[in-house]
Amino acid sequence: MKTAEIQDTANLIYTKLKNKQLKDSFDLLKQWMYTVQLPQYIDKVDELENNYRLLLQYVVDGASDPQRDAMYTGFIRQAFHLTDIIQEELLVKYSNGYDYSQLRYFQQQLHNLGHFVTTLEEQAANRSLGALLEEGLNAQGKKQEYIRQHEQTRVEMFRQVWFSSDVQAADFSLLLANDSIEAIDKSFAISALTLNLLRIFNEERIGLLMDACQHPEAAVRQRALVGLIIILGHYDNRLSFYDSIGRRLSILSDDTAFVKSVASIIMQFIRTAETDKISQKMQQEIIPEMMKIAPQLKDKIDLDSMLGAEEWEEKNPEWQEMIENSGVADKLREISELQMEGADVYMTTFAQLKHYPFFSNLANWFLPFDSSHSDINTLMQDNSALIQLLLNNLFLCNSDKYSLSISMMQIPDAQRKSMIQALKLESEQYNELRQEEKSLASDVLDKQLSNQYIQDLYRFCKLYPFRADFVPIFNLSLHFHVQWFVKQLHFPEEQQEQIAEFYFVKEHYKQAFELLGQLAQQKISPEIFQKMGYCRQQAGAFDEALEYYLRAEALQPEQKWLTRKIAFCYKMVGRDEDALDYYRRAEALEPENRNVQLQIGHLLVQRKQYAEALNAYFKVELAASNPKVWRAIAWCSFLSGKFTQAENYYTKIIEQKPAKLDFLNAGHVAWALQKRTQSLDLYARSATLFRQDGEDVFAAFNNDIEQLRTAGIAQEEIPLMMDKLRYKLNG
Repeated sequence: MKTAEIQDTANLIYTKLKNKQLKDSFDLLKQWMYTVQLPQYIDKVDELENNYRLLLQYVVDGASDPQRDAMYTGFIRQAFHLTDIIQEELLVKYSNGYDYSQLRYFQQQLHNLGHFVTTLEEQAANRSLGALLEEGLNAQGKKQEYIRQHEQTRVEMFRQVWFSSDVQAADFSLLLANDSIEAIDKSFAISALTLNLLRIFNEERIGLLMDACQHPEAAVRQRALVGLIIILGHYDNRLSFYDSIGRRLSILSDDTAFVKSVASIIMQFIRTAETDKISQKMQQEIIPEMMKIAPQLKDKIDLDSMLGAEEWEEKNPEWQEMIENSGVADKLREISELQMEGADVYMTTFAQLKHYPFFSNLANWFLPFDSSHSDINTLMQDNSALIQLLLNNLFLCNSDKYSLSISMMQIPDAQRKSMIQALKLESEQYNELRQEEKSLASDVLDKQLSNQYIQDLYRFCKLYPFRADFVPIFNLSLHFHVQWFVKQLHFPEEQQEQIAEFYFVKEHYKQAFELLGQLAQQKISPEIFQKMGYCRQQAGAFDEALEYYLRAEALQPEQKWLTRKIAFCYKMVGRDEDALDYYRRAEALEPENRNVQLQIGHLLVQRKQYAEALNAYFKVELAASNPKVWRAIAWCSFLSGKFTQAENYYTKIIEQKPAKLDFLNAGHVAWALQKRTQSLDLYARSATLFRQDGEDVFAAFNNDIEQLRTAGIAQEEIPLMMDKLRYKLNG
């Protein structure tokens, strides 16, 4: 049996349950049991269905039962649970996915979680003792032994929590509460619990994540928060049937810090939707441009001088000039600004550094950075400054810190020093920027920790070789705002506005519109209606955009931007008279706006008010004479019968940078002036450009037949001229 078949059947049942179609769910469950030959579950399904049928009979009989709603949701929960355990049993048996292959392999090796709590506590004591040992070969060897034992234990603990079908709540709570156990190990366990829950739903374990969201250690707390949001988002369709989860969310909604952190993490997930764009920009624009100017920079740099301590800090101003002139500087500044916002700008850089053996162990993708890890501690022992630089680096996620450390161990000492210097410089620049804020907000560290963890998860989901066997959690990134669990937190208006604005600024207009719509129900604001209108405009829904723009105008009339947008939308829906009216209003508000005057001219042309249109165009030309204005004047002059004037303007255009339609339209003018030979030459030049674009000049020609006849060209001449052009083009 294929994994996809098992999951598709389970998902169909989940959908029926979500829609409260219990009979259909029971039918599907029984059919499934017979198909996959799991008769041990048929009696449970029958018992559940019989109890449900009794409840239905009581409803039909009109019997009053205050427990009916609770019983009904209980039946749905039980059906969800049955589907969960049946799906899990089938996947454990048949799935070839990496996760279930690993589960089958390690299933017999799992210990009780309490065993790992005791072992980790003992090992913490051993490491403390090792730190007190006098330096020497034996002492160093003992320390390394303690470190490796600890690493082995926490990886086994990770597997225990990940694969266990029965994570003991008491043991897990004890693990998180134990002061002897490092925050790294606790955070590691949180990731394992998140993977466990992604595999199979469990109400009690979700409660453990909720408890961990109140943990006193920020690293543990933030990892739990990210995990909780992922799990609640993944199972959102069923959460409303679990009263205990609803009650916990209701309690948490009163915790201002918790709600604020959830809003921040949701925005961090939204930001991940930009990571591919940033990577693409790096690969296709910035890196190729830097490669182009690299030879010039190499010629300008005296490599030997780079080794001198005095020369290290001094940079040749010509290098910056080269970068500025290449156009790369603006792109680099843009990337730098995104980095300061928390965007993931290093994905491209470190994607190539995940092939080390360290990353062949799945657990290590989730491991918080540990400078004492046996794979990197030889590097760290000789570079105490590097430890602090990596620990304090706010831009690199844990996964990338491991990549960087391992790669630094494999390069010459001179290059390693250069990399350390670069890290130091970046750290200093960031600290300077932060010091300008005078005081850090209390939640800054929390945001940095959650952002780093989300980037760790992003690398796992995008780069891990067996990533396709895991839930694509980042598919949730743009959907959290409409989910049931988020609504239970009752975000204050401030948080709602922040998320809506974030969506809007990042050009996720569909999501921004949905949130702005919720805000519009809470307060009446012209700005909200303006943005809702803009969101619908960007989606091409101009009628809806108009509705919101006009609401905004009713609240705040005579706004320049808004008036132009209303005019634009009227034009796009074909209401030219209203569009012209609003462009006139816009002109009154912005007499110097040449684009508004151009739009007025275009609308007057469509209304065949050519004299007025020319007046509008001439106003623009007086302020800004350029080919764009000349084209409008030339075409309008042709339509109004002012052929000589049209010819003069097309001549000016052709002397600049003519387009294919410029030659075509100039040909029309020449023909109207009885200059047929010149007209034919112009048509031929236009045809050449049309062919280069893979288009047909004759289709464009046919579109202008009505205008040619209005210009005095006889109908019978038109096919003759077109045939003459065909002969000319065929040589």
